[in-house]
Amino acid sequence: MDFAAQYTQTLTVKSTVLSEHLPSPSYFAGIFYDLLDSTSEQLPTVLSGGRIEINDPLSLFYHPLDCRMLLYIEEGGGVLQLQSKEYQLPSGTLLYLDRRFASFILKSHLTPCRFITFSLTGEIFIVYESLVSFQTMMTTSVNKSSAILRSLKQLLAGNSGAILKNKLLDAALITDLLTELFVDVYDLKNHSEKCAPYLIELRHYLDNAFTQSLRLEDLEKRFHMSKYRICREYAEAFGQPPLRYLNRKRLEHAEALLLSTQKKVHEIALETGYENTGHFINLFKKEYGQTPQAYRKEHQS
Repeated sequence: MDFAAQYTQTLTVKSTVLSEHLPSPSYFAGIFYDLLDSTSEQLPTVLSGGRIEINDPLSLFYHPLDCRMLLYIEEGGGVLQLQSKEYQLPSGTLLYLDRRFASFILKSHLTPCRFITFSLTGEIFIVYESLVSFQTMMTTSVNKSSAILRSLKQLLAGNSGAILKNKLLDAALITDLLTELFVDVYDLKNHSEKCAPYLIELRHYLDNAFTQSLRLEDLEKRFHMSKYRICREYAEAFGQPPLRYLNRKRLEHAEALLLSTQKKVHEIALETGYENTGHFINLFKKEYGQTPQAYRKEHQS
């Protein structure tokens, strides 16, 4: 039995009001992805996913299924009932859940309710879950400029076809998303005991001065040490050199401005520290796969 058939068999949809147009279980999966035999058991893989909208109060009864579930509430809100407990899922919440052994109920509490959902498989999930005190599910509030949300939306914009390139790109995004999620939820970002105090100060400085024009020479003068040492020690502590971290902060802020304002692209470039609009557009396209204008048009529609 393929995954689509398994999915529909393990989900029951019930309406709390009379409705002539009750969605089928398959609707809540999004698109069912075509799989590659050479990657589906080796790489983290998308089984199904998409953006779902619920306009009437519904209850979704899920039974165990061999996959992990990601669900991000974009608008509205819901309630998760699991093991006789209720968990509120307000707008901005990301839910990660191991469906293999769990039965649970999702209720669309505030309608219209719009969410992004994915069903995922791969050995990587077992590895990540074994490293922390994970039990069945976890939730976190996701900021609109979060790298987690960026990876989720890039995954949403991907291709469901059975092409190796698609599967490799999906695997990279899933790994990035999973890493950010577990680091965030289990508070693994505390480097205060592992790195020099000046590195904590430097990261705080970059977090608050990313709109300024900064060069490595400026960091040399500010912290009174060579830029080579700064780059090496910062990368060892935080996984990437300071200017790459700075660019990521700028682009995350630019993405938030694109989706929350009507400012022109050149205005956003200046506001996020880029004096050259063309350079900003090239960096944004490299990070998000689209020009700023195309990204805004797709994600604001």
